[in-house]
Amino acid sequence: MRKIIQIVFLFMVTVTLQSQSNFNWNSKKDKIKIPFELTHNLIIVDVDFNGIPLKMIADTGAENSILFSFPENDSLVLHETDKIKIKGVGSGEMIDAYLSKKNKLKIKEYEDVNFELLLLPYQDISIINKIGIPINGILGSSFFESGLLEIDYSRNLLIFHKNKLKSNDSRIRKYKSNSIDFNERKPYIKIPIEINNKQNEYKLLFDSGLGDGLWLFENDTIKCETQFFNDILGVGLSGEIKGKRSRIEKINLPGISLSKVLVSYPDSVSFNQITIRADRNGSLGGDVLKRFNWFLDYENKVFYCKKNNLYSLPFEYNMSGIEVQHAGSQLVKELVRLETKNNQVNLNEFVFDNNDLRFAQKFELKPVFTIYAIRKDSPGDKAGLLVGDKIIKINNKMDYQLSIQSITDLFQSEDGKWITMVVDRAGIRFTVKFQLEKIL
Repeated sequence: MRKIIQIVFLFMVTVTLQSQSNFNWNSKKDKIKIPFELTHNLIIVDVDFNGIPLKMIADTGAENSILFSFPENDSLVLHETDKIKIKGVGSGEMIDAYLSKKNKLKIKEYEDVNFELLLLPYQDISIINKIGIPINGILGSSFFESGLLEIDYSRNLLIFHKNKLKSNDSRIRKYKSNSIDFNERKPYIKIPIEINNKQNEYKLLFDSGLGDGLWLFENDTIKCETQFFNDILGVGLSGEIKGKRSRIEKINLPGISLSKVLVSYPDSVSFNQITIRADRNGSLGGDVLKRFNWFLDYENKVFYCKKNNLYSLPFEYNMSGIEVQHAGSQLVKELVRLETKNNQVNLNEFVFDNNDLRFAQKFELKPVFTIYAIRKDSPGDKAGLLVGDKIIKINNKMDYQLSIQSITDLFQSEDGKWITMVVDRAGIRFTVKFQLEKIL
């Protein structure tokens, strides 16, 4: 698995929403550049929503925008709300939501004064805990429909272009074109994929909100017949999504191919509550999309791509079998040397003398990490780790020196690498050792 958790946002609303973007071009230039953070293969954007700063995932695979988490110290105002029911991917039931209209969304010089979203006030899908940063929601189709959008994964930029593409446009001279069709405002792309030495064309949802690179839905013609293991694939609006992980021989985009790509086959039970178009075979997600820079021309139903500096990265997954999440915070004391003597004491520090040197004891809140899932027969399972174990140390790094991303990188790092973990179980600390094992 490419990361500790793969995030998926797929849902069906019981009413038809027809959001109309009211996008204003507030820049004097012909481009609006929006920086983003790429984490767990997801595009994280800082937005201003009705005057409140939020972090949202830019998700081409979502028909509507969603707000599911609120900033702790701010009061959020929503306009024109109506209660509805929605269904989501996962094993849970239907959930309550509120449709809110006529909100103001601002991102740099991008501004939508009629922004529509779904509010999930009572839904906990644990994204903050599992991805490691405070995500408040997702930006759905209305954001991408605003105009010609370039996704530059190599520079972590979303770029809206004021000028439309023309024939022989210099901006896409080195790009390959891909025809797209839309259903419920979501883009679908047809791609030849080689599985078990047979090549077929598959129709995939173009899904930047999926951290995995490729999902395929098993049926009479699509079967996971090669080596695989069972795993937790992600989190949907209605719960965890389980399935198989494997590899395929090759994905073919126009003039470009990727080899030994990781593929996931989600369990059908995770999708039995939502309607999936009959001709859809799966999803193309972030672990593939990030290897290219894109021009998304929604108006003409054409996407353009070219390889970037991430293209040659290997497709890796979690070789420990351990899934880790944030589980609260702890107060950590750190010694900081003071450069100059100062008789004043900061209320957040305790100052003392030591051999004529001045130090400050600083106290900071740091995350606590626990294990929330373990793959059966994985190295972590065989080492005796259990769900609920609190992580104290990994390979000589204390828990407060770690992050979800650093743990992810370590668990994907090297076949055979030794991992030493100190964990706390019901107040008792002990040490376990195991080796990462590459089985795909």
